[in-house]
Amino acid sequence: MLRLSSRLMKCWKLSKCLQERECSFVNQRYKYLLKNTGLLTISNFASKVLVFLLVPLYTSVLSTEEYGIYDLIVSTVSLLYPLLTLNIVDAVMRFTMDKDADKKQVAYIGIRYVGISVLVIAMGLIPCHFLRIFESIHGLEIMILLYYVSYVMNQYFIQLAKGLEKVSCMAIAGIIGTVVMLGGNILFLLVFHWQLKGFMLANILAQAIPALYFFIKLHFLRFIKDMKLDKELGKEMLQYCFPLIFSTIGWWINSASDRYAVSYLVGIGANGILSVAYKIPSILNVFVGMFGQAWQISAIKEYGEKQSGEFYAESFTFINMIMCLGCSALVFLSKPLASILYAKDFYVAWQYAPFLIVSAVFNTASGLLGPILSAKKDSKAMARSAIYGAVINIILNIVLIIWIGVQGATIATAVSAFVIYYVRKRAVGAGIKIEKEYKIMLMWILLCIQSLLEIYTKLWPAEMIIFFIIIVLNYAIIHKFIHSVYLMLFTKHSQGK
Repeated sequence: MLRLSSRLMKCWKLSKCLQERECSFVNQRYKYLLKNTGLLTISNFASKVLVFLLVPLYTSVLSTEEYGIYDLIVSTVSLLYPLLTLNIVDAVMRFTMDKDADKKQVAYIGIRYVGISVLVIAMGLIPCHFLRIFESIHGLEIMILLYYVSYVMNQYFIQLAKGLEKVSCMAIAGIIGTVVMLGGNILFLLVFHWQLKGFMLANILAQAIPALYFFIKLHFLRFIKDMKLDKELGKEMLQYCFPLIFSTIGWWINSASDRYAVSYLVGIGANGILSVAYKIPSILNVFVGMFGQAWQISAIKEYGEKQSGEFYAESFTFINMIMCLGCSALVFLSKPLASILYAKDFYVAWQYAPFLIVSAVFNTASGLLGPILSAKKDSKAMARSAIYGAVINIILNIVLIIWIGVQGATIATAVSAFVIYYVRKRAVGAGIKIEKEYKIMLMWILLCIQSLLEIYTKLWPAEMIIFFIIIVLNYAIIHKFIHSVYLMLFTKHSQGK
């Protein structure tokens, strides 16, 4: 009897020990995610908020046409970047994170394609300058080339640092970019009065100097010194990233094609107003962007590990709940925020913000699923979702802009963003099982209703009711999250005492 009791006690102790180990392992996941999110928040929060706070400066110094031209330049570069680099930087991040990866070879292959893309765009822009092919950008060709170089190099180093899990390095680079952006805007816009060229130069330096920091901090010369091309690895990386070209193009169409449609069908000044309207949803993107980079690292790192599906589902649900709450508040405040942020000529942009805010929520949901598909190396599913969304976006842009004007572009963006989410969710499948998904869907419907009320009526009490309903729907998950974080941070410390 005593032996049996002793064995049972040993089994109980062993079971308890295994549970504690499992709990500790799970907690480490969230600690790692929270740590990286915190580091990136410190670095990126200031820069994102700065961009938002500088809107009054931009709208007072630049005309609607100048801002429209700048926005088209940025949109065009964001399209050319994945095409000319074959989206290799995404492969750099993903393959660097493989445990048995030859990190130097991966980085070397990546920089070769980046360098080729710079040569290609230089060969295209220089003739444009002398032949005056595009009158709207004549005299800006060198600026556009410098912007492309600084942008693509900064993106390359960010993805490399992400793959190497050098999150602190990314954080410092973000702070440097913020300081340079602020100083550049003050100097070039307020002191020298260089207007559009000054605005572009500030953006160029805000990317070039952080890229230089990455170059030094990562000791990048060791990645490319005396390296010979591994053709087999290069082929494998291209097989992974090639479908992502279509994914990126599709994503670009969903986020930027409305600029071209509005410019052509309504006018470039209208595009300037629409571009400014995107600044209010950028408040949400501030927080999403910081979490998204940390989430990408964690999602790939945890893929295939025990309870990874639960980790994915809980993180997905919490972020979506918080986004819905922030979205509802922002839709309600879109008009007063516009009166503070926008100069007189841009004030009408407030009416285009609500559905852009809703689309930011859908983009967040699909953006959380993207790294899971990346972890599976299922780049085809990512491409498929983006292409479906792009087709819907193009069709709706043409139809709705002709029918209801600029507002049609915002609705098209929201619908296509939801389509991308839906396709990605089906592709992920059993990899992420969301409890009470109907709550998220209900909140999305409520947000669409609130957006219509904000744009076309003055029924602010109805908007307030929707906001409080969303708070009630969020209460349980927020309470659970706060409780989990408390236990994760303090339970072990208390037990030690």
